[in-house]
Amino acid sequence: MMGDEFHKFGRCRPDRNDFGSMGFGNSNSSSRQIYLTFPADSTFKEEDVSNYFSMFGLVQDARNPYQQKRMFGFVTFMLPETVKAILAKGNPHFVCDSRVLVKPYKEKGKILDKYE
Repeated sequence: MMGDEFHKFGRCRPDRNDFGSMGFGNSNSSSRQIYLTFPADSTFKEEDVSNYFSMFGLVQDARNPYQQKRMFGFVTFMLPETVKAILAKGNPHFVCDSRVLVKPYKEKGKILDKYE
């Protein structure tokens, strides 16, 4: 089942399980992620996103969940410094000629926070 989930939701790199032994597993994953938004008519794939952002640093994972109306994705890097460099560059980025906007990844708050 785990393998099926990787193929359904994102790319699985063979060296992915070695990150903890390389010292990368201790970083807070939200500090190593960016949030992407892009036009609905974009045709690029997760591999294209990974290839583009790899020029800034090592990419751990790239995901573009399929949604009919909201086009978004996430990229996780090996190091938080890569996220800082990408955000410092500003917007827009272009992946396969599609305009991509980047934002820092923020964990969603608890549902109760919305009602207090």
